Amino acid sequence: MAMLYNLDPFSAMEIFYGGEKNGVWNGDIIKNEKKRGLVLPYAVREFMENFGYLDVNRNEGSFQFFHPDDMWQFGLETDSGEVPIIVIGIFGNYLLGIRTDTEELKAAFGERTDDGTEWSPADVNFSGILTTMCVSLLFKSEGHEIYKDGYEIYSEIKRQGGERSKILPGYGCPQHFSLNYNEENERFYIAEFEEYGVEIVNLHTAPKKVFTLDELEKQFNKEFYENSMNCDYNHALQIQLKIMEGMKDAEPLDLVHHYKLAARCFWALGKSEEAVSWYEKGLSIVESHLEDAPDQVADFYHAMANFFEDTKQYEKSEEYYGKELAVLQKYFPEDVYKIGRIYQSQATFLVRNKENPERAIEACNKALEEFQKNPKGCKYEIARTQQLRGEAKRLKKELNKA
Repeated sequence: MAMLYNLDPFSAMEIFYGGEKNGVWNGDIIKNEKKRGLVLPYAVREFMENFGYLDVNRNEGSFQFFHPDDMWQFGLETDSGEVPIIVIGIFGNYLLGIRTDTEELKAAFGERTDDGTEWSPADVNFSGILTTMCVSLLFKSEGHEIYKDGYEIYSEIKRQGGERSKILPGYGCPQHFSLNYNEENERFYIAEFEEYGVEIVNLHTAPKKVFTLDELEKQFNKEFYENSMNCDYNHALQIQLKIMEGMKDAEPLDLVHHYKLAARCFWALGKSEEAVSWYEKGLSIVESHLEDAPDQVADFYHAMANFFEDTKQYEKSEEYYGKELAVLQKYFPEDVYKIGRIYQSQATFLVRNKENPERAIEACNKALEEFQKNPKGCKYEIARTQQLRGEAKRLKKELNKA
């Protein structure tokens, strides 16, 4: 474990958020490139894709980059010719533009006046802007501390095992900060230097980000649901485990849904034993709350039945589909959608695995029988089931020819 010195802002944000990312969808960036010719510099794009929706970019009225849809570009006339500018956000009281004709991405600031916006190129670069945003975020962290006395500053650096000579002024922004991180106590040490010198005038310390349960839920939903076609189930699982750790004192029934999601992640990762373990942990809870929460019990049975069907444990699958059906028929006999869904799920797994097409056709017929009791409310399920039945019939013909 050691002190990491003079971190670039991307590395600092990576550490601060513990590797968690939440940013603008890549498709939105590509759309603006194709439709508007708005090509973001790589560093701007990298920030927006990874951190655009995290609180480092949520300092409204202070430092914030716009969504790409709200960025625009123009040519700024200067004494040396036209300078290409992309307006990417706000920086304090100014509009923030990035010059795309300089490798270090120099900034331009726009001051709003009654006559419009007056733009001025500045000796500030994009990395300096990001450093300022990081510093602003860290200063607002709960647990932020500050050392102002020179003796205290140097004593604290030494106490943490740091070397003052390795902490250097950062450049590229009006205020020269250096971002440092102590891996042992997981705290940032932000050295604030005098404007044109090498003396540290203030030393700030701040902890890593601790995500709230609400923030973790949003991250999980983004990965698991919004990115369902390309879900990184290992990432989703790690988030879910953090959520459950934060809910360890919650009522058992409140945890059941999360046990089911953890099991689903293990299932997708091909770790069946772990999946069964989490399902069984949740099952012991929901079954003891049948009278209080029959809907949760039915949903849990359905998830387990799907798991066993997909892993070709058909007897167990039939057992849990049967348990779900019994709960629905007793407590929700009019819920034809969920009853039909049982048979549709059976057909889906059989067709997907190209097994027993006759059984799949039978399951489709039973599903349609239920869905057609409410044709308006189940029109999409009817169409899907009819499609499944057609696939099962084609599979039957193929197997008969073979």
